[in-house]
This record gives sequence, structure tokens and C-alpha cells, in this order.
Amino acid sequence: MSVPYISALAALLFCLGSLPLVKRLAERFNLYDAPGPLKIHKQSIPRLGGIAMLVGFLAGISILYLSDSRPSFLPLVIIAIVCAVGLVDDIRTLGAWIRFSTHIAAGSALWYGGWGLHWFGSPFWDLAVTCLFVAFVINAMNLLDGMDGLAASTAAIISIGFLVISLNSGDVLALIVASSLLGSSVAMLSVNAPPAKMFMGDSGSTFLGIVLAFLSLEWVRANSSSHSVLVPLIFLSVPLADALLAILRRTRAHRLLFQGDRRHYYDLLLQRGWTVVGVLRVSIGMTGILVVAGWLCARGLAGVWLTSVAVLCSLAAGAYLLGSLKSDATPVQTSPREPSLGPALE
Repeated sequence: MSVPYISALAALLFCLGSLPLVKRLAERFNLYDAPGPLKIHKQSIPRLGGIAMLVGFLAGISILYLSDSRPSFLPLVIIAIVCAVGLVDDIRTLGAWIRFSTHIAAGSALWYGGWGLHWFGSPFWDLAVTCLFVAFVINAMNLLDGMDGLAASTAAIISIGFLVISLNSGDVLALIVASSLLGSSVAMLSVNAPPAKMFMGDSGSTFLGIVLAFLSLEWVRANSSSHSVLVPLIFLSVPLADALLAILRRTRAHRLLFQGDRRHYYDLLLQRGWTVVGVLRVSIGMTGILVVAGWLCARGLAGVWLTSVAVLCSLAAGAYLLGSLKSDATPVQTSPREPSLGPALE
């Protein structure tokens, strides 16, 4: 059995083994996600699944640190800190500045560790765009976690994309990280697929975000062409587009961006009579198509710029047809279930 399979299997088994313990912990301390105006569930559900996801991920990635050529521990520390801050937010509801500052700090640490975007030739602006990229990916996955199984299944499909392109490039670090993320995400779906019996919470959604942000930056680091970031952006198009539309929608309506709404694409489909399972299947299909498109670009079998424009136009058309930029008549105040977009965005 090859190393990626071992990592994925270890992450899967350790996450599955941890989930019952985490559920009992949530029940013991009454840590439930209650129904509310921004929720689609009708009963309180335990919400600390992110702990089990991190446990599984650490088990999967540990194979890297047991080898003779151990990589830097910095990404591992950053991922753990972001997840821990999300866990504290699940328990105590942290302020927006604390959460956003953590995400910016995570981007800064990755940039100083060698994982960054180098678009401007200026350390200041390269650092700034890296921090914003990391924070945006984290919060995009956080916003996506508004329907049973959506964030975990999306992350699982995207991790397969990173796994495949890493196999082609021979990037062992990305290979093991993607495999471990896949194992943890699939394990989480055992309790998070509709009807969900447990939620991952902010600890889980921010964990998914920071790992996907790191995999994107690792791809850029290993493939130093000026447009290398477009492949990860194609992979992440669904969550990134949904988050961008949320920002534009609330700005256009002259609302404070912490006033959440029910106009994410999955909300709009549900309002049109779709079932949760139906929306989930379509989302998985869309993400799968985008992953295949990104893989073709990574292999040089499709033009990356042409593909990017086609994806952008398709998403824009879908947003227009759904009415994603139209605001609700009555703003809904953010609750702990509605994820953070940072102090300026929430």
C-alpha cells in the first residue's frame, strides 16, 4: 500500500474513532447548534466535529514526520492554531477581530515560511495579498458550512484534485496533506451527511479552509509560473464565488456585513423546492467538474486562462439566474452558525 493510501486510511480511521468521543463531549457540556433564522435544521445538534477532523488529519500527516526527511512543522502548527481558535469560537463565541486577526496571522506565518503569492515583486504587497487570500479561503469554507454535508463533501472533492495533481508533480508534502484531508472529510460525512447527526462547527470549517489555503500555496510554491494560482482557484470556485457574492450582496444593500442572510446559492435552491440531498448532489457535481477542469489545466491539456474565463462566466450566469445579488427584505442578525467574514466583513 502506497503512502497516500496509508495517510488517507489513518485519517479516516482516527477521525471515525474520535467522533463518538467528541459527540459525548459536546453532549456533556451542552455544546449544541440550536435552530435559528439562519439554520435549516429543526433541532439542536452537537457541533464539535472539527476536533475529530483535526485528530484524523494529524494521524494521517504524521507519516511525514516519522520519516527521515521531515518537513517544517510550521504548517502543522498554523493549522492547529486556526482550528483551536475556531473551537474556542464554538464554545464561547469570539469577537470578529480575534478570528480575523488569527486568519491574517496564519497567512503572515505561511508567507514568512515560504508559502506565499508573489505577484507584485514587493514584499509588503506580496505579504498583504497572501494574508487576504488565506483569510478569504478560510472564511469561504466557513460560509459554505450552512447545509448538511456541504463543506465536508466539497473539501473531499477538492482534496482529490490536489491529490491527483500532486501525484503528477511528485510533491510529497502536498500529497500527504491532501490524502489526510480527504480521509478526515470522508469520515466527517459519516455523521454530517443529511440528515446530519453532528456538525463540524467553526473548528471544522476553518480547519478545512486553512488546509485548502495551504495546499493552494504549496502548489504555487512548487509551480512558480505567474498563473499557477489559477489551478487552485478553479478547484475552489464554488466556495470562493459564494463568499464573494455574499460580500457584494450585503455591500450593495448597504448593510453591515455581519447581518447574515439566506441567499447563499444552497439557500436559494432550497427555497425553490430542492431537497437538501438534491442540492448536495448538484454541489458535488459542480465541484467535481471544476476539479477535472483544474486538473486538465495543471496537465497542460487545457488553457488555464481560457478555462478560468469560462468558469467565471458560468458562475456569473448561475448567480444571475438564482438572483444571488438580490438582498432579503429583512436582514437577519448573525448567529454563531453564520460564519465569520472578519471584522470588516461580518
